[in-house]
Amino acid sequence: MRKSVLIVSLLLFALMGYCQSNRVKNEILNYNDSNVEFITKGRRYLIDKLMDGDMAKVKEIKNALLLNENDKYLTFYPYEIRLILYLTGDYDELLYTVNSFDAIKADRMRLAIKPTQDNLMENLMATLHKKRTAIETNISAQVTNPENRDFLIMNLHYLMATKDNPDITREELNADADNFLSKHSGSKYVPYTRQYIRYKMVKSNWGYGFEMFSGYGLFTHNLRDKFADNIPFGVAFDVSYKNLTLYLRDYIGIGSTHQDIALDGVVWPNNTKANTIIPEASLGYRIPTKNRFQFAPFAGIGGLDFSPTDNQKTEGYYNKASDISAFAYIAGLNLDFRLGKTSGGVPLVSYNEEGYWFIRVRYAYVMPKFGNSYSAFEGNMHYLTVGVSVFGRKLKREY
Repeated sequence: MRKSVLIVSLLLFALMGYCQSNRVKNEILNYNDSNVEFITKGRRYLIDKLMDGDMAKVKEIKNALLLNENDKYLTFYPYEIRLILYLTGDYDELLYTVNSFDAIKADRMRLAIKPTQDNLMENLMATLHKKRTAIETNISAQVTNPENRDFLIMNLHYLMATKDNPDITREELNADADNFLSKHSGSKYVPYTRQYIRYKMVKSNWGYGFEMFSGYGLFTHNLRDKFADNIPFGVAFDVSYKNLTLYLRDYIGIGSTHQDIALDGVVWPNNTKANTIIPEASLGYRIPTKNRFQFAPFAGIGGLDFSPTDNQKTEGYYNKASDISAFAYIAGLNLDFRLGKTSGGVPLVSYNEEGYWFIRVRYAYVMPKFGNSYSAFEGNMHYLTVGVSVFGRKLKREY
């Protein structure tokens, strides 16, 4: 008996669930959202009258649709309504929507049900391009307030400056914005102008670069008697602030001895390999020019070091010998020839940058101070290097 009651209860529960599910299914199938239908038909009707050139009827349809609008449904996107208001000449309403644009964008766009996809935007832009001159003339005639008039014309250009309309460039928009900000510095439209219309990227004061170089180095006086000329290979890093540049360089020259050299009781024989190493930290000033060439005199400190090669030291004969090294002053001139912009980012900078490749020709005069410990090593060094370099400055938006 109990088993029968349980089976009947389960069957009744399943039947009730099925009926409820079937009822919800019918509700969904019979659901008709009159608001969506009204907005969809209204937008299509507006497109038809827009294509007919009937701006009076466009205005009537726009007003009717906006009167039906509520927080749940979005009739027009903010961009669309501004284009419509330009075409219908509702400039006071247009200025109001501009001032409340952030609120509309934040509250309505996030939660409201959007209009179904159509070609209203394309038709608005096409009509606006045809009527641009007439609209600007109408604004100049009807809007007596200079601030409002200048803003409306500038904002019209901004709305029309799309990728499909190359007639209005970013440079022209920035010039319009700069002119408006200069004439109306206290305007209520300044925040909108800076945020949406003016878009200028400026180079950061800081910049970074990298160089790989080779060249030729030679000595003077006693150093020339002891060491042959050398061919360097090296790397360098540039750290710039405005026109000042810190050069951090590592010069490794490959050469040989010209005579026997005594190192701590060990003789470094004539005509054997010798490394010339110059670590350098110098400060230069880039002289601004209007062409591809840039000049930068520099001066700094470093060192001059002579040593056997690593292979020689492992042989055992030179392992007791110490390097011949001295503090050095360094001065010279860089000549940079710019090649072109980089296609990618410069290491240490970022992807958002202005970077370029260049050839650097560098002359330096190295003045070591060996002192009394190496009195027989009097002399200086000249070197000339040619390097391939890349340099970049991060770009940031200027508001």
